[in-house]
Amino acid sequence: MSPHPTSAIPEQEPGQLLKELEKRQDDVLEQLDDLDRKLRDVLDGLGVTVEEEAEAELV
Repeated sequence: MSPHPTSAIPEQEPGQLLKELEKRQDDVLEQLDDLDRKLRDVLDGLGVTVEEEAEAELV
């Protein structure tokens, strides 16, 4: 049984859920890019260099 009565759930346009998921995915990917930049800044500040080959293995 749903925690919310179905009459209380607003009707969604076709594809609305997909659009919402894509927006959330874009937001998360943007946050990951920001974290990657911050991590690189910290590593640069510590004098650590990241080798491109090591990065390729993580992908």
